[in-house]
Amino acid sequence: MDKPTKKRQSYNVDILILLANEFDVSQRFVKMSINKERQSRTADNIRKKYLELTRPTEAAIENFKNNLS
Repeated sequence: MDKPTKKRQSYNVDILILLANEFDVSQRFVKMSINKERQSRTADNIRKKYLELTRPTEAAIENFKNNLS
């Protein structure tokens, strides 16, 4: 049997829950919005907000990696 080649996207679950509550939508809708599977003004706002909230996390991880070297 062959292994699947498609990798699963991992999300920050805390941010997913926060966005779902803020926009009054399901977590599934938030995931679909991030993956650009939904096209609406709300989906665009969710995608922008998710990227805005994950940027500090990614920066902290990079700083940690650089300090290890």
